[in-house]
Amino acid sequence: MTKKWNTGFRTAALVAGLVALGAAGGYRADEGMWLYERPPLELLKERHGFEPPPGWMDHLRLSSVNVYASASFVSPDGLILTNHHVALSSVQRLSTPEHNYVRDGFYAATREAEIPIPGLAVKVLVSIEDVTSRVEAAAAGAPTPQQALKKREAAIAALEAECLKNTGLKGEVVALFGGARYHLYRYREYTDVRLVFAPELQAAFFGGDSDNFTYPRYDLDFAFLRAYENGKPARVDHYLKVNPAGTKEGDLVFVSGHPGRTDRLATLDALRYYRDVTFPHRLEDLRHREALLTAYSERGAEEARRARTYLYFLANSKKANEGEFAGLNDPALMERKRQAEESLRKAVEADPALAARYASAWTDLEKAYAWARDHEKERRFLAQIPGGNWGSLPGAAISLVLYDMETRKPDADRLPGYHEAELPALLRNLKAPRPTYKDMEELLLADDLARIREGLGASHPYVQALLGGREPQEVAREVIQGTRLDSAEFRASLLQKKGKALASSQDPLLLFARKAEPFLRANRLAFKENLDAVEEEAYTRIAQAGFAVYGERAYPDATGTLRLAFGVVSGYPFATTLVPPFTTFYGLYDRAYSFGDKGEFVLTARERERRDRVRLETPLNFVCTADITGGNSGSPVVDREGRLVGLVFDGNAQSHPNTFVYDEAQARCVAVDIRGILEALDKLYDAHPLVEEMVKASP
Repeated sequence: MTKKWNTGFRTAALVAGLVALGAAGGYRADEGMWLYERPPLELLKERHGFEPPPGWMDHLRLSSVNVYASASFVSPDGLILTNHHVALSSVQRLSTPEHNYVRDGFYAATREAEIPIPGLAVKVLVSIEDVTSRVEAAAAGAPTPQQALKKREAAIAALEAECLKNTGLKGEVVALFGGARYHLYRYREYTDVRLVFAPELQAAFFGGDSDNFTYPRYDLDFAFLRAYENGKPARVDHYLKVNPAGTKEGDLVFVSGHPGRTDRLATLDALRYYRDVTFPHRLEDLRHREALLTAYSERGAEEARRARTYLYFLANSKKANEGEFAGLNDPALMERKRQAEESLRKAVEADPALAARYASAWTDLEKAYAWARDHEKERRFLAQIPGGNWGSLPGAAISLVLYDMETRKPDADRLPGYHEAELPALLRNLKAPRPTYKDMEELLLADDLARIREGLGASHPYVQALLGGREPQEVAREVIQGTRLDSAEFRASLLQKKGKALASSQDPLLLFARKAEPFLRANRLAFKENLDAVEEEAYTRIAQAGFAVYGERAYPDATGTLRLAFGVVSGYPFATTLVPPFTTFYGLYDRAYSFGDKGEFVLTARERERRDRVRLETPLNFVCTADITGGNSGSPVVDREGRLVGLVFDGNAQSHPNTFVYDEAQARCVAVDIRGILEALDKLYDAHPLVEEMVKASP
């Protein structure tokens, strides 16, 4: 997946622990998405009496896998366990009308039957280096935040290129604590990844949207991939042994994964901006797109198959955003944010030296968010190419146009995503074959064009450039039906000889992307200079102020990089009852039959036919207090011995406001129990070789 331009707000990653430290003098319960390079050893010892033995952390880190979400190795032969919904887009890509693996599931009973997934790569975090001094030195003396940002970006690009050249590893420089720290993460990549097992979507997503982000849950949300090297299963030294006995209530467990983002120390003014502007428009867009694709899917069975994965992710995103929006509208949450911010600001203002360095950071951000409010239409309608969501044809077109333009420049001057160290992944994805549904792409592009015209006005230069006075449907039909970018061979031919053929190509969708590109670039630059650069500089100073006032015993906000969380297996009170820590197969069948075995609660044919084989008392899902967020999907849950006991697939609805303020009273991490996974593989799917492979590797 290519990187998208970030022309919306950019909430800096900050010292999330400062909220608790400033307001209450300590962390709240099992809060924390901890860096592996700064693990919470003292907290674990104080709170849970646990001291990881030598090598424990390294083993868990090297067993963890980044698959654009989270996953883990579970055998020495490169077997990878992740969520079904993480693998879903790959399963959809491999499906055809004749072989609908999304609906019917897939199991490769032999290694030879495992299917390569074009374009997919997974990576493992091999090493970490603090490069803060080099990044800071590059920006030293820059007269404006905008110039400082440009110098930091150039230094980061150079570090990543050096990593690839000197080590052969993919390097990514990560900004932590609002830019107060920069760490270079070095990854080993596996570019040959194959599908091994995926259950039916109905089994993985039992309860559908009604049960999404709820608990109790009864989902088999797991899938298996395998990494290959030189045409053979990859041999890995670090993998997680399974604990067939699972876990129990009160046990300490750990989650190792890649949480996407948290905004726990965004300023109060930033949260008001999100609440008043960003989230209402985002939810409006999600609901509109969901309704459009729902109507498309009702045209017929094939249309429903094509739209199913897209609709799944739209519904998931909508529900998550609704939960976060509800948190922003909770007066108690906003009051806690106000108190925490006020506490830090007062401490800064009370010290003349701190005030001189840091006090203006908050007012700088207030001005930046005021500017963003005034330019909301541009953020909303000029953030990306129309129709450019989820690996679409317009998305491929703009990536090709930018590849042609950016690779002509020195590496330091390129846009993010087009630096030398990033090109292998970009080219791999652009060349990978994937199914394309032109009727659906045409529908989505025409709708985006119509909404842009409505939002900006027919006389806006961007609208004029794209439509030229014509109707959105006419333009969308011309560029989508006329393009050849749906052919992987054609895309690969354009990229030969460093994209020499791109500049002269008259493909209608590439011409359309070239018309859009100057407007997208100008909008991106405006937001970068007036919002991004101000945020990075101001949030860095706020983080440094926090270090000065509270010390550095803290963790940064989530950044999509590998983190360690911990907690205990625990139910919670809800309304006038208690929610249990575990669910079982008994509950699955009861919930299905209670709803008449139909709709979102219908059993799959194998679940119905093989009920007598299943040990119904087997735990299926469970909850724990580990601190997670989006991106943690597919994270392994391990016990004190580092053995696999579960697989994260969700947070409950009460966890959504934890994006902004952590609270574990009812917020829970929801996981598939390893016992449920093994039972389903054995009794429902006859996938005995998979069970044997994991258990044999776990003496």
